[in-house]
Amino acid sequence: MNGNPSDIEYINRIFNELTDNIIVLNKLRNILYINPQAMRLFDLSNVNELIGQPINTIFVDLFDSEENNIYTAMKKANESFLVDVKIERVHLGDNAYEILLLKTIEQNKLDEINKRKICFFDMMRNVQNGIFCMEKNKEGQFIYTMAVGKLLEEIGVGCNTLIDKTPSEVFPNEIALLKEEHYKKAFKGFHTTYEVKIKNKLLYVDVTPVKNGKEVTGLVGTVTDFSELRTTQQELLINEERFQTLFKYSQDYIIILSKNGDTINMNPSALEFLGLTNEDISSFSLYDIIPSSDQVRVRIHFEQATLGYAQNFELGYNRENDREVYFNITLFPIIVDSNIQGVYLVAKDITEQKKNQFRNAYLAQHDELTTLPNRRWMESKLNESLQHAKLQNKNLAVLYIDLDRFKSINDTLGHYIGDQLLKQFAMRLVQCVGDNHVSRMGGDEFMVLIPDTIGKIEATEIADAILKSLTRPFYIEDYELFITTSIGISMFPSTGNDGIDLMKKADIALYKAKEFGRNMYQLYDVSMNNKNYQSLILERDLRKAILNEEFIAYFQPRVDASSGKVIGAEALIRWNHPVVGLISPGEFIPLAEETGLIIPMGKWMKKRVCEQLVTWREAGLPIVPISVNISSQRFLQKNFAMDIRELLEEYNLEGKYLEIEITENSIMKNEETVTKTLRELKELGVKIFIDDFGTGYSSFNYLKTFQIDGVKIDRSFIQNISSESENASITTAMIKMAQHLKLDVIAEGVETEGELNYLLEQNCNEMQGFFFGRPCPIDEFECNFLKG
Repeated sequence: MNGNPSDIEYINRIFNELTDNIIVLNKLRNILYINPQAMRLFDLSNVNELIGQPINTIFVDLFDSEENNIYTAMKKANESFLVDVKIERVHLGDNAYEILLLKTIEQNKLDEINKRKICFFDMMRNVQNGIFCMEKNKEGQFIYTMAVGKLLEEIGVGCNTLIDKTPSEVFPNEIALLKEEHYKKAFKGFHTTYEVKIKNKLLYVDVTPVKNGKEVTGLVGTVTDFSELRTTQQELLINEERFQTLFKYSQDYIIILSKNGDTINMNPSALEFLGLTNEDISSFSLYDIIPSSDQVRVRIHFEQATLGYAQNFELGYNRENDREVYFNITLFPIIVDSNIQGVYLVAKDITEQKKNQFRNAYLAQHDELTTLPNRRWMESKLNESLQHAKLQNKNLAVLYIDLDRFKSINDTLGHYIGDQLLKQFAMRLVQCVGDNHVSRMGGDEFMVLIPDTIGKIEATEIADAILKSLTRPFYIEDYELFITTSIGISMFPSTGNDGIDLMKKADIALYKAKEFGRNMYQLYDVSMNNKNYQSLILERDLRKAILNEEFIAYFQPRVDASSGKVIGAEALIRWNHPVVGLISPGEFIPLAEETGLIIPMGKWMKKRVCEQLVTWREAGLPIVPISVNISSQRFLQKNFAMDIRELLEEYNLEGKYLEIEITENSIMKNEETVTKTLRELKELGVKIFIDDFGTGYSSFNYLKTFQIDGVKIDRSFIQNISSESENASITTAMIKMAQHLKLDVIAEGVETEGELNYLLEQNCNEMQGFFFGRPCPIDEFECNFLKG
């Protein structure tokens, strides 16, 4: 064996009892010793099979290597597997030995899992309650393998106290016996709970078995401080008179049930509601009054309550007079001496609340004035009908209806008469369309959906019927009123394939009917789908949007890139169209400028910004300046500065919080008016910036003349900028010149880190762009850039 006998005896004594896999080699790398664990690893039954054999008998690639590494080992049946080998060299007297510590790859994985467990347990130490794990040791004793949580530390049984200990080693005998009784039950595969008092705290312990297949391999328990809850229960039990007072005089309906569901008692309110007396209680069954459709649901809730889980649900009940009553039901366990004795049922009458819910749900889908379905309902119905039509290969028609000159009736006779006219028209419309669907879309606009039509003939016949019905007058109070309507018709599948498209094209056809003189219908055809009609429709909707306040303000942050601090924002308008949703500013801003609607839109935006600044101020949030784009049309009006002054006074705001952005062209059209307006704005403390600088008639002479506060360099000069880019010299020159004039310089459209770094090199610190934040709704801006 080439080993000193005394050395071998010493090695046997040390390694036989270790749980690691160990092999000892002599200096010739022959196997001198293999411990029992390593024998099992190689499926060996007789130690003499290997003693004295070279190491390559069981390792393919280890004989010529002396490094710690992963090697290929062979079992007796020539089955190979990977082993992580750590080599230690020792000297005993004059003899040198190598000790091989073997771990299978699977063991390494287990070690990694254990490390992660330790990491997880470290994270769990701050849990308010307590969590523990248990296993059985070789002697079959229950030992704690993990314990974390502040509650365990508070009662003096933290991790250091519990780990590797049995309950009897930690707790007093009475408590230890209670715990072991429940742990036995859990190790048999049953979930169990118990309560125990330790250090004046009443603890609720929940124990769950951990299974590997059907075998229970351990337990996981949670510990919760139930002192306050149980004290309350004990006080209720001690002071029965208080409980009876509550029970007797409560307006809620209270029923006490056994664990089997038998009725034990009812309070007077419940007896009166059910028409029972005290003598009827024992024969009363809760399930006799519960509708059959709800029986299973109620039984499940009751069973959960008997297991200790409070339940809350709603239930309808039909009284003998067919009046439906709604209850909010709470079921919670009756616990006495840690045992669940029964269930309390507390029923609160929520009939009025449910009626209000039903009414609100109805109003969410219906028009309050005419009681017709509203736009939301109709859009849903249209999409549903389209799906059916596509599956069944059916036709479908949409009729868009608008009363002619209805505004003049409102303006002349008042809104009350107008409302009455709308109600009567709605009733007449329903009579004309038969079983088809009618809705009021808003204002004096209505829609008819014919979900299953034979084609255009049926749609036009209904349109004719509507027009003919209006030849008869409407009688409202002392007025005899005549009114006509214009109707636009679109068809599926010939006109469009989705709801939005069909409504849009019916609207275009309606506009065509009005153009041709009103009091008629028009079927949509592709000739209507040109830019002129689209522009007319958009202009009409834009005017409505101003009246209906369909606009939304988005804010985009402006930052000091050197510090990352948000120092301002730009307010940008968005249009939330009721039919097509958000419309890009590029689609409606040019039209608004062309039609002059940009002026009331700008007025709305300035007012909205001031409202938001006041909201932030009152909420104690930091206020940053918000800039608003002003059209040249409005800026050149002589009363512009006066309007700004009145707005700031109305909201009690300092001028420094409202900034104005104008284009280069705005300051070149009327020098006298511009000079006066700028001077008045500066007196108010309002800053003025030139927006999109570099894209118009750029002139630094104008900037100096008019004493502008700053420029915003257009994004076209910022995109892909670098020291090698074509824009670099132009952009750098603009920055340096503006800085020389002591103007603030803001770079717009910064999207990349490269652009950011180049601008910082040019000492341009104020920036705006997607790199820092996209334009977003105000609440999102507030959350991300003010509160964050």
